[in-house]
Amino acid sequence: MKKQTKIVTVSGSRYECGFQHGEQARELVKSNIGYYFNWWGRNLKMSKRDIYERADSIIDVCKGYDSGLVEEMRGLSDSVGVDLEEIVSLNGRYELSWASPAQLLGGCTCIATLPSRSESGDTLIAQNWDYRIGVNDSCIILRSKVGKGPSVIMHTEAGIIGHKGININGIGVVVNALVSNVDRMGDSVPFFLVCRKMLDCNSFSEAIRVLLNAKRCVSYNVMLGGEGVLVDLEASPLDVSIIYPDNGMLVHTNHFIGDRSYKIKDNYILNDSSSITRYIVSKIKLDASEYHSFESFKEILTNHYDYPSSICYHPDPRKAEDLREETVSSIYMVPEKKMFKYTEGPPCSNEFKQVPF
Repeated sequence: MKKQTKIVTVSGSRYECGFQHGEQARELVKSNIGYYFNWWGRNLKMSKRDIYERADSIIDVCKGYDSGLVEEMRGLSDSVGVDLEEIVSLNGRYELSWASPAQLLGGCTCIATLPSRSESGDTLIAQNWDYRIGVNDSCIILRSKVGKGPSVIMHTEAGIIGHKGININGIGVVVNALVSNVDRMGDSVPFFLVCRKMLDCNSFSEAIRVLLNAKRCVSYNVMLGGEGVLVDLEASPLDVSIIYPDNGMLVHTNHFIGDRSYKIKDNYILNDSSSITRYIVSKIKLDASEYHSFESFKEILTNHYDYPSSICYHPDPRKAEDLREETVSSIYMVPEKKMFKYTEGPPCSNEFKQVPF
């Protein structure tokens, strides 16, 4: 039976927020450290020394981006009683796992509509987060308020201080993994720390600027929603495509669709073309209704066309256990109402729970 997701609430300085995170989720953080270090050893042939060396470079580049993020990770490491490099490696796990083309996994589906296409006249933004089944029981809801910054709610993995979520200013972030032929191991601000800094912003334009100015050597996608506004930022090491709503709606999965991606080769879909199918089905379903609601979004998020690699993703028994994944959580947000809902597992068999600020 799946464990209930722990809600972790932190406030204060960056260091204090990290320390409180560790105090409340110590065993879950240790579980994630064990899982990832073992996974990297098996699949990427990386020793602990290799991982620590990589972490040292992440710390250096993060200090130039936002030293407060390093202090929050330091608070976590002190509280849990592990090396800073272990916490930093967790927060940089996207770059470690996705810089190896042999380890490509399924993906995520993001959908959104502007107020003109919703029954309530609100902006709607949602995601199915499809990921490794090994982290199913070690995710948390992190409610955070750093200093005078905005309150933030995130669904994340214990020990990772940034992910998908929403802040009290009505700025919401959902994410997709992307892989191109120009991705490489190098000096890069971890994707999830970019997401966290975006969620710490007071304005929509500031959040966009945070992503545009982040140093990166891998590809990723962020769909950003605010009160009455939507934009998709599709990033590669070479450039960022700015994708605007089409007929009041946005869809993104795990392949490049932006106009600034023509200079790269999309390596993801060569390994797993489900991204194209999930994109097509989502777009058809969005176009089929004049106005959308939580119920119509849930219908899309629970769609099983092309099962098991459907929008509602399920483990494929034909794959090695390390490469099996499912929809770990489905996220639904309404910026105008400061609403955040999530599921504990695939939305086809798990109810959405609402988390208040």
